Amino acid sequence: MSLKRFLVANLLALAVPALAGAQQPPPASAPAAAPPGVEARAEQELRRMSEFLAKLPRFALEAEEIFDEIDAGEPRRQLTNVRRAAVVRPDRLAADATGDTLNRAAWYDGKTLSILDKDHNTYATVDAPATIDGTLDMLEDKYGVVLPLADFVSSDPYAVLIAGVTYGRYLGQHLAAGVPCHHLVFAQDTIEWQIWIDAGEQPLPRKFVITYVLEEGEPQYSATIRRWSLDPKFPETLFSFEAPEGAQRVDPAKKTASPAGEAPSSPDAAEGGR
Repeated sequence: MSLKRFLVANLLALAVPALAGAQQPPPASAPAAAPPGVEARAEQELRRMSEFLAKLPRFALEAEEIFDEIDAGEPRRQLTNVRRAAVVRPDRLAADATGDTLNRAAWYDGKTLSILDKDHNTYATVDAPATIDGTLDMLEDKYGVVLPLADFVSSDPYAVLIAGVTYGRYLGQHLAAGVPCHHLVFAQDTIEWQIWIDAGEQPLPRKFVITYVLEEGEPQYSATIRRWSLDPKFPETLFSFEAPEGAQRVDPAKKTASPAGEAPSSPDAAEGGR
């Protein structure tokens, strides 16, 4: 999980906090191995969660994220967004984010990706690869955008999450989102991150926290996934974009990047995504 700070997006100037790994997972025929420095129990619980997520054909989630915004000479501030996502593997995704720094939605239907800026009633639509994984790679490679929570949407969450990890420990069972969870901590070169995984029969991620240890003030990002739906019934229209009345289409290639005024985060979308 090569987690970066805030990325300034060239696509609709959509700066998105990242929790997705920058590294590509290894081929399916060569499963990722635990790196030295990672305790066996921590690796076991992370792999169990990842394999459970990878087998889900469809799911929906809602997460509340809280993150620090630190400006030079100013007190630390906390901001909050709510993100919702609807996923059908391998080629459907709808996303929605609202809160202190975002009011946007995204639709991916296996052919095109559309992103709507609700505040300005502007949108961009681009051709996209035939899979969610390919589309996430395209966003990062071409536009410098990493979608929040994308690690959990990946077809191989374990390979993405474990990439670059140098340290991992199992901390015991602690509560998160109101349920007992396996609490794990990991470290990479530039960040430390914690994850709480449901200790019940369904090992779902319930909470994660990232600390950006090399940045001034060591800002934190945290997200609590407060709702999961593992067998949702989605109408096909959920993943199709229709521009709102009066919406203006913009060319993402001509859109200049601008500071986001946001802070660190992690995948997008909806009960609806509209």
